[in-house]
Amino acid sequence: MAMDVGDKKGGVNSGINVTPLVDIVLVLLIIFMVLTPSTLKHLTAAVPDEAEDDTPQHTQPSNVLIVSLSVERELKINGEAVTMDTLADKLEKRLEGRSNRTVFFQAEDEVPYGDVVRLMDVARGSGAETLAVVTKP
Repeated sequence: MAMDVGDKKGGVNSGINVTPLVDIVLVLLIIFMVLTPSTLKHLTAAVPDEAEDDTPQHTQPSNVLIVSLSVERELKINGEAVTMDTLADKLEKRLEGRSNRTVFFQAEDEVPYGDVVRLMDVARGSGAETLAVVTKP
């Protein structure tokens, strides 16, 4: 560190040396740049507790819409077979006048992901507000 005591003509130089301040700020900036991405990686999901009773819960309410797709490309709405061309119209008719515009999707594990996303796009275009995925217990 150098210190300037002034020149020959006059008094002491009263300027502030900002070099140490800049060094500290740059070190802090680097520390925050390294730590910030690791703090943003945490995602939280609220998963309900598993039911303790042994009774099977396979009954579904009548107002629930479940779109299912099998590996053989069999498309169904609540068990009723439909084609990809008529899916949008049937979903739109069933969602018409509902307060709960949730559509559940159930697909077998071997079904390509892109096909399920395509179904979700059709459902969203038909008026579904919430899209949900049915999983295995």
